[in-house]
Amino acid sequence: MAQFTGTYKHERDDNLEQLFIQMGMNFLVRKLALRTSPTIEVKVEGDNWTISTIMSIRTLTWTFKLGEETIVDGTNGFVKVIFTLDGDRLVQTPVDETDEKAMTAVRHFTPQGMTQTMVHKASGTTAVRHFKKA
Repeated sequence: MAQFTGTYKHERDDNLEQLFIQMGMNFLVRKLALRTSPTIEVKVEGDNWTISTIMSIRTLTWTFKLGEETIVDGTNGFVKVIFTLDGDRLVQTPVDETDEKAMTAVRHFTPQGMTQTMVHKASGTTAVRHFKKA
């Protein structure tokens, strides 16, 4: 099984702007978000997980337990999600999949880093963010 705990430095994105457009993100917010190069810190302590996304404009920190509903501050506001593990993948699923802004996110951890694949549920648009382990 993969080692999840660690710091991950942003390398590049694939199709991220198109995903943001499909989610209805405001033009200025979208352009600002696309210019960020976040660092992600993951901590696992027993059943408790913490993911911090550190950007120059703000830091988002989510603390949760696998399989339990939690509220996260996402790209387009607060959403209810459930995190589960599938091998070396941390899967984030929206509770309300009918929400026009709902998206799933799968974080695939490897010894080299993490790949975050996001899928906008309503349109099927996919974006991938690539991170290298620090």
